[in-house]
Amino acid sequence: AFSRNSLEQLLINFANEKLMQYFNIYIFQMEEKECRDEGVACPQLQFADNSAVMVLLEAKPTGLMALIHDEVLVPNASDANLLTKMNEAHRGASMYRQMPRAQGEGFVVLHFAGEVAYAIDDFVAKSRGAVPSELSQLLGTSQLPLVRGFFAADEEGGGGGGGRRGHRA
Repeated sequence: AFSRNSLEQLLINFANEKLMQYFNIYIFQMEEKECRDEGVACPQLQFADNSAVMVLLEAKPTGLMALIHDEVLVPNASDANLLTKMNEAHRGASMYRQMPRAQGEGFVVLHFAGEVAYAIDDFVAKSRGAVPSELSQLLGTSQLPLVRGFFAADEEGGGGGGGRRGHRA
């Protein structure tokens, strides 16, 4: 882990946790079930179960991702308010704890790969970020109608004024 982790690292670690959860379900749990269903002897497999950290991260309405999303929507949103809500919602949780004050304002998550401390600075501001116009334009040309539909309004409205920055003629 970096010496100072922020929202970006939390999102990366969330993706890693999601992949680990998928792997656990589809490789271990479903294989065990298939063996049992077919009457094949299968030893009890040992694997790192990350379900508790997944609940911490994605449960609604109090998971970390839901709290971050909700904080962005309220008037006078702030990192301090977000951290207070996180600490209140997860006080005593096995996968969460407050960061020691000596390290700054933040929180610690016990991921399947280890403990990671996150500084709360700029979580709210970074979560408000809009999709870059170049990405909106690209996704508006997707072959998948569902994806294209999400970004059709941007295309009709002029694409958000992103222009063709970085394009070489």
